[in-house]
Amino acid sequence: YEVITAAEVTPGDVNEAHMMVGLIDSHQQNTETSVETVVADSKYGTIENYLGCWDRGIRAHIPDLKEAQGRSGLRGGIFSDDVFIYDKQTDTYTCPVGKKLKPKSLHVSRQSIDYAASKSDCRVCDLRSQCTRNKAGRTVKRHLRQEEINYMRAISKTTLSKIDIRTRQHLMERSFARAKRYG
Repeated sequence: YEVITAAEVTPGDVNEAHMMVGLIDSHQQNTETSVETVVADSKYGTIENYLGCWDRGIRAHIPDLKEAQGRSGLRGGIFSDDVFIYDKQTDTYTCPVGKKLKPKSLHVSRQSIDYAASKSDCRVCDLRSQCTRNKAGRTVKRHLRQEEINYMRAISKTTLSKIDIRTRQHLMERSFARAKRYG
């Protein structure tokens, strides 16, 4: 209906993507209704926002920021983490040539685990120049809640999500134009 139900004014150096969960809470308080779906542009497609929606039982129709920034496939000539296949049963990743990466270190503050290939496997690998520049070999980071993140990213790729994102673009651009026109 093009009615703005929550807003937050911040300095220019504040990343507005970090404001989304607070805006959801404000909207719910202001309208006395619960949010079923959040629709936003890709700058809001962060791990923090996906998990914030997951925790509240909200569908996130938000394009993935990682994909919008073009981080799939090769990045700077190096394979992205996406080309490594995770096996839940063995808690390992498999690299493009079939070698296993095993859990190496837990980072509590980042809520992630680093998986590492053996140094000897990487040292003799034909794809080393495309895979890593690290002398110790390749590592892949996995978030502790990676399955939930993957689920929310999958929702963002559905047909319904894409329709909502296109609709949002038209509604928001009109609201922004009106706000600018009337100061």
